[in-house]
Amino acid sequence: MFARPLLSTVLAGSLATAALALGSLAPASADPAAPPAAGDIVGVGSDTSQFVLDNLADGATVAGTAVPGYNASVTTGKLRSFHALTAGTSAQIVVRQGTQPVNRPNGSGQGKATLYNPSNPNIDFARSSSALNDAEVNAGLYAYPFAVDGLGLATARTTNAPATLTSAQIVGIYQGTIKNWSEVGGKAGAIVPQIPQSGSGTRSFFTSELKKLNGGVDVTLAATVVDVQEHDDTTVKSNPNAIAPFSTGRAELAGTVTIVGGFSAKRALYNVVRAADRTRLAGVFGADGFVCSTDARPLIEAAGFDQLARDEFGGVCGEATQSATSNFTTNEVVVTGTTLTASSPAAGSVAFAATVDAKGADVSAGTVEVLEGTTKVATARFAQGRFATTITGVPAGSHTYTARYVPGSGVLQEGSTSAAASVVVKVAPVLRAGVSPSRSSFGQARVLSATVTTPDGAAATGQVRFTFGGARTTVALDANGKATLTAGASTPAGAYAIKMEYLGNDVLVPASASGTHTIQKATPAIGETFPSAVSTSASRTRGTVVVTVPGVQQAITGSVTIYAGSKVFARGTVSRGVAAITLPKVGRGTHTLRAVYSGDRSVNGRSQTFTVTGR
Repeated sequence: MFARPLLSTVLAGSLATAALALGSLAPASADPAAPPAAGDIVGVGSDTSQFVLDNLADGATVAGTAVPGYNASVTTGKLRSFHALTAGTSAQIVVRQGTQPVNRPNGSGQGKATLYNPSNPNIDFARSSSALNDAEVNAGLYAYPFAVDGLGLATARTTNAPATLTSAQIVGIYQGTIKNWSEVGGKAGAIVPQIPQSGSGTRSFFTSELKKLNGGVDVTLAATVVDVQEHDDTTVKSNPNAIAPFSTGRAELAGTVTIVGGFSAKRALYNVVRAADRTRLAGVFGADGFVCSTDARPLIEAAGFDQLARDEFGGVCGEATQSATSNFTTNEVVVTGTTLTASSPAAGSVAFAATVDAKGADVSAGTVEVLEGTTKVATARFAQGRFATTITGVPAGSHTYTARYVPGSGVLQEGSTSAAASVVVKVAPVLRAGVSPSRSSFGQARVLSATVTTPDGAAATGQVRFTFGGARTTVALDANGKATLTAGASTPAGAYAIKMEYLGNDVLVPASASGTHTIQKATPAIGETFPSAVSTSASRTRGTVVVTVPGVQQAITGSVTIYAGSKVFARGTVSRGVAAITLPKVGRGTHTLRAVYSGDRSVNGRSQTFTVTGR
């Protein structure tokens, strides 16, 4: 099958006329620039399809975009085509390097004759605008239909002919019974009926159409009918009395003649080969070859014709035949474009997302096949505007995938293949997480640590996000694959949820560890600054009670109550670890007092006795 990388521009339906307005005209050269090489595919024959074969071989500019032809995809075995005999071509051609010149075949009949009568082994195919005749069938020739052409009757743009002719009038003109345009509603002028030269496929097709117009009876051409070169507009465009059968595609391409109403006929255009060459040339002319691919459609339309549809779409393009083609179903397949993204969200897995652009046409009936090389690894179906699926069990490392869109049965869409999407399938890291010390109290710092390695023990790169008590901090791994976070000594006592999340990198998926760390209350030291001896005449005595936890003194709160026995003697509030307290008047003698600290969120309560002597 010919590989069909699809065009981005849709040219659906019968758009040959529109394509002409936007496409290129025929190439300037009528023949290959140099004699074809051994292995090249060489053709001769029909004037009708000579320009379209040029396009198919070497490409053309369509709607401002360069569309490549067959030769752009090959380095050997290129497609080469020689034009029919016209005023601008030589009488002889060299059809292969190192061979002698031969007479230039002029038209379908002469082109097909080179394949058998006598056979010229240096010519591989013949362009033909007519089906095979009995002699050609008996010689073992086969025709590959590829395009539809219309046949009409052309006159000069300024003409004495009427705008429309009836079947009887056309027969009368070519039989010679009608001689003047005034006899059929035109202006006075002696009619100059013309017909393509002998051997022309257009001539044989037109005479068969005349027979149909004449009720199935052969029409004997009048002596006044002039043989002319097929599709040579010079014999028509300047003669107001001339009329000639003309390809409608070539007429549009030339733009110098007018097609009169009342007569039109469809015909297929063919590329004819020997029976022995069918397999060899099917890659170019067959149903799966370039000429019948949607890639070739704009090149055919740019030459004024419509591409036939392939069998899968109800047509006969590229179907080798020995009979006249009557199925003129044209290629109206919508060109699609597929894109693919691939990611590795988890170890050993790949997630695929594909989109199919069918220029607004529905793609929901189709499927997308995901391939690694030629191996299909997944099938994705349409959901919520895209095709998506995930596969698991994928070996670690780099993988490259393509997505192939397969339209639903009977859908007039061309399948398409995405560009390659590469992804590194990740593996799970080894995460070792901990808190040191494993048990701590208020006033102690603790260190959260995470060490990340690959499965084979190499230090990982990336970042670790620490969550401690709701606060998040992200720390980069060092050269040893380790990240640490210090939770300060002033962190209040309590149970804290801890989470350490490795965020992953190009080869490792994220990983996390979580748990709870409890900070115990600290047991403080209690001290006081009251004088040991006081005057009994003093109305009050000032001092302080100091609550101490090393490193976090400023964070201590609470209250202190001074007891004399069971009696409350004084009270004070702790701020920054200190309670300023005033003792009432004391009597003579030694008094034992007890300072009781209440504790707070992070510090345990505690008491301390001291004595005061009144003198």
